Amino acid sequence: MKLYTLTCLALAAAFPVGAARLDDSLSPRQNVDVIVDWRYSNNLENLDEEKFNALHSVVRNFEVRLNTAQHTGKQARVYLGLPVVIRGLDDPSGMRLSWTTRGVFSDGTVTPGTRSLLFDGIISSAVLIDILDFTIEIDGRSFINPITFEPEYEIETVTP
Repeated sequence: MKLYTLTCLALAAAFPVGAARLDDSLSPRQNVDVIVDWRYSNNLENLDEEKFNALHSVVRNFEVRLNTAQHTGKQARVYLGLPVVIRGLDDPSGMRLSWTTRGVFSDGTVTPGTRSLLFDGIISSAVLIDILDFTIEIDGRSFINPITFEPEYEIETVTP
Protein backbone atom coordinates (compact mmCIF):
# COMPACT_ATOMS: atom_id res chain seq x y z
CA MET A 1 0.00 0.00 0.00
CA LYS A 2 2.88 2.39 0.77
CA LEU A 3 4.39 1.80 -2.68
CA TYR A 4 1.03 2.55 -4.33
CA THR A 5 0.64 5.76 -2.30
CA LEU A 6 4.18 6.89 -3.12
CA THR A 7 3.64 6.15 -6.81
CA CYS A 8 0.42 8.18 -6.83
CA LEU A 9 2.13 11.07 -5.05
CA ALA A 10 5.03 10.98 -7.51
CA LEU A 11 2.66 10.99 -10.47
CA ALA A 12 0.61 13.84 -9.01
CA ALA A 13 3.75 15.90 -8.52
CA ALA A 14 4.63 15.62 -12.21
CA PHE A 15 1.32 17.10 -13.31
CA PRO A 16 0.37 20.78 -13.35
CA VAL A 17 -1.03 22.30 -10.18
CA GLY A 18 -3.78 24.26 -11.96
CA ALA A 19 -4.10 27.09 -14.40
CA ALA A 20 -3.93 30.72 -13.29
CA ARG A 21 -4.67 33.73 -15.44
CA LEU A 22 -1.56 35.68 -16.50
CA ASP A 23 -1.51 39.46 -16.51
CA ASP A 24 -0.75 40.85 -19.97
CA SER A 25 -1.29 44.51 -19.03
CA LEU A 26 2.40 45.18 -19.74
CA SER A 27 1.69 44.53 -23.43
CA PRO A 28 1.22 47.65 -25.52
CA ARG A 29 -2.51 48.27 -25.97
CA GLN A 30 -3.14 47.25 -29.53
CA ASN A 31 -6.53 47.96 -31.02
CA VAL A 32 -6.00 46.47 -34.42
CA ASP A 33 -8.21 47.35 -37.36
CA VAL A 34 -8.18 44.15 -39.34
CA ILE A 35 -8.94 43.98 -43.02
CA VAL A 36 -10.76 40.75 -43.78
CA ASP A 37 -10.47 39.34 -47.27
CA TRP A 38 -11.78 36.32 -49.14
CA ARG A 39 -9.38 33.41 -48.80
CA TYR A 40 -10.22 32.11 -52.26
CA SER A 41 -10.96 34.97 -54.65
CA ASN A 42 -10.37 33.23 -57.96
CA ASN A 43 -12.64 30.85 -59.83
CA LEU A 44 -15.55 31.37 -57.41
CA GLU A 45 -18.02 29.35 -59.44
CA ASN A 46 -16.02 26.16 -58.79
CA LEU A 47 -15.74 26.53 -55.00
CA ASP A 48 -17.75 24.46 -52.55
CA GLU A 49 -19.80 26.34 -49.93
CA GLU A 50 -17.10 26.12 -47.25
CA LYS A 51 -14.36 27.60 -49.46
CA PHE A 52 -16.75 30.16 -50.92
CA ASN A 53 -17.41 31.53 -47.40
CA ALA A 54 -13.79 31.35 -46.19
CA LEU A 55 -12.45 34.70 -44.98
CA HIS A 56 -9.03 35.44 -43.55
CA SER A 57 -6.88 38.22 -42.20
CA VAL A 58 -3.31 38.64 -41.02
CA VAL A 59 -2.19 40.71 -38.02
CA ARG A 60 1.56 41.21 -37.84
CA ASN A 61 3.88 42.44 -35.10
CA PHE A 62 1.55 41.87 -32.14
CA GLU A 63 3.73 42.32 -29.06
CA VAL A 64 2.88 40.21 -26.01
CA ARG A 65 4.37 40.86 -22.56
CA LEU A 66 3.30 38.48 -19.82
CA ASN A 67 3.94 39.22 -16.14
CA THR A 68 5.54 36.01 -14.87
CA ALA A 69 7.33 37.55 -11.86
CA GLN A 70 5.78 35.24 -9.26
CA HIS A 71 6.75 32.19 -11.34
CA THR A 72 10.41 33.08 -12.02
CA GLY A 73 12.67 30.04 -11.72
CA LYS A 74 9.78 27.57 -11.96
CA GLN A 75 8.99 25.00 -14.63
CA ALA A 76 5.74 26.15 -16.27
CA ARG A 77 3.44 25.88 -19.23
CA VAL A 78 1.84 29.01 -20.63
CA TYR A 79 -1.27 28.78 -22.80
CA LEU A 80 -3.01 31.16 -25.17
CA GLY A 81 -6.77 30.74 -25.29
CA LEU A 82 -9.88 32.36 -26.67
CA PRO A 83 -13.17 32.92 -24.85
CA VAL A 84 -16.09 30.76 -25.95
CA VAL A 85 -18.14 33.77 -27.02
CA ILE A 86 -16.58 36.04 -29.62
CA ARG A 87 -18.40 39.32 -30.23
CA GLY A 88 -19.31 39.51 -33.92
CA LEU A 89 -19.74 35.77 -34.47
CA ASP A 90 -22.98 33.87 -34.09
CA ASP A 91 -21.17 30.50 -34.04
CA PRO A 92 -17.84 30.03 -32.21
CA SER A 93 -16.85 27.21 -34.57
CA GLY A 94 -16.69 29.83 -37.32
CA MET A 95 -13.29 31.19 -36.25
CA ARG A 96 -9.76 29.91 -35.94
CA LEU A 97 -6.72 31.87 -34.73
CA SER A 98 -3.21 30.72 -35.66
CA TRP A 99 0.11 32.36 -34.88
CA THR A 100 3.80 32.21 -35.53
CA THR A 101 6.34 33.68 -33.14
CA ARG A 102 9.80 35.19 -33.24
CA GLY A 103 11.22 34.32 -29.85
CA VAL A 104 10.53 32.16 -26.81
CA PHE A 105 6.91 31.25 -27.58
CA SER A 106 5.73 28.33 -29.72
CA ASP A 107 3.56 28.56 -32.83
CA GLY A 108 -0.02 27.39 -32.38
CA THR A 109 -3.70 27.44 -33.22
CA VAL A 110 -6.87 27.91 -31.16
CA THR A 111 -10.60 28.12 -31.68
CA PRO A 112 -13.05 29.86 -29.34
CA GLY A 113 -13.29 28.02 -26.03
CA THR A 114 -9.95 26.25 -26.41
CA ARG A 115 -6.34 26.95 -25.54
CA SER A 116 -2.99 25.99 -27.03
CA LEU A 117 0.49 25.66 -25.54
CA LEU A 118 2.46 28.88 -25.99
CA PHE A 119 5.49 28.20 -23.77
CA ASP A 120 6.87 25.15 -21.94
CA GLY A 121 10.01 25.56 -19.87
CA ILE A 122 11.69 27.37 -17.01
CA ILE A 123 10.43 30.91 -16.45
CA SER A 124 13.72 32.80 -16.54
CA SER A 125 12.53 36.39 -16.24
CA ALA A 126 9.80 38.46 -14.62
CA VAL A 127 8.28 39.23 -18.02
CA LEU A 128 8.01 36.88 -21.00
CA ILE A 129 8.09 38.91 -24.22
CA ASP A 130 7.55 37.85 -27.82
CA ILE A 131 6.16 39.15 -31.10
CA LEU A 132 3.33 37.19 -32.71
CA ASP A 133 1.97 37.22 -36.24
CA PHE A 134 -1.68 36.13 -36.23
CA THR A 135 -3.76 34.61 -39.00
CA ILE A 136 -7.50 34.78 -38.39
CA GLU A 137 -9.72 32.43 -40.37
CA ILE A 138 -13.47 33.07 -40.34
CA ASP A 139 -16.42 31.25 -41.84
CA GLY A 140 -18.34 34.09 -43.48
CA ARG A 141 -21.63 32.41 -42.56
CA SER A 142 -20.80 33.04 -38.86
CA PHE A 143 -19.69 36.63 -39.33
CA ILE A 144 -22.49 39.00 -38.20
CA ASN A 145 -20.69 42.14 -36.95
CA PRO A 146 -17.16 43.43 -36.50
CA ILE A 147 -15.26 40.86 -34.45
CA THR A 148 -13.85 41.86 -31.08
CA PHE A 149 -11.79 39.54 -28.89
CA GLU A 150 -8.83 39.45 -26.54
CA PRO A 151 -6.61 36.41 -26.24
CA GLU A 152 -6.38 35.01 -22.71
CA TYR A 153 -3.13 33.78 -21.19
CA GLU A 154 -2.89 31.10 -18.50
CA ILE A 155 0.03 29.54 -16.67
CA GLU A 156 0.40 26.14 -15.01
CA THR A 157 3.44 25.49 -12.87
CA VAL A 158 4.78 21.96 -13.04
CA THR A 159 6.53 20.23 -10.18
CA PRO A 160 9.26 17.95 -11.57
